Amino acid sequence: MQYFLYLLAFIVVMIAQMKVNSAFHQYKQQENEKGLTGAQVARRILDENGLHDVSIEHAQGVLSDHYDPKAKVVRLSNDIYYGATIAAISVAAHESSHAIQHAENYGFIALRNSILPFCALSSNLAWPVLLIGLLFSIKPLAYFGIGLLLVVLAFQVVTLPVEFNASSRAMTILANDGMIYEEERADVKSMLSAAAMTYVAAVISSAIQILRFLLIINRNRD
Repeated sequence: MQYFLYLLAFIVVMIAQMKVNSAFHQYKQQENEKGLTGAQVARRILDENGLHDVSIEHAQGVLSDHYDPKAKVVRLSNDIYYGATIAAISVAAHESSHAIQHAENYGFIALRNSILPFCALSSNLAWPVLLIGLLFSIKPLAYFGIGLLLVVLAFQVVTLPVEFNASSRAMTILANDGMIYEEERADVKSMLSAAAMTYVAAVISSAIQILRFLLIINRNRD
């Protein structure tokens, strides 16, 4: 059962990663009809929402795009920053939507930020604590490790509405501001949905891993 759960978690993550990679590969080759680059879309969205103090930077790596709330910077990877593709404008709009969320103090952002310090500590301690507890059959310590993993899972769960909301905002903004044509909506939605799947997969994978270790602890107790 434990090996099955491990395999299931691996499969879930791999499917999600394959889906986002496939969508990105497809839509980074599909030009958007307005000819807008990701950088142009991001700047337009930020300016239209009064976020003139948020800058846009070129970032290294592939799919390394993110919004840094401390520096107030939207960082876009090469293909997104310079690309005039469906993938570029979708990702740029999504990351710009995170900047809007922070400016509005979107509810789940505040909740996620309150959990973040505990998540950072828990993610560093969880595995060593859990493995030591299992190795030396110290069940209270092993359960404490599970508790730390649950904190990480809680953070991942709270992240889901943040990401879904950012994608929803991105879709609405692109359509309502005339940055895409009607026939491009489905492609933009597909790109945004594929990216969101990675966060869903992370939640499922973490939940499966926790269940797996609970089974190990209970088996050892028996």
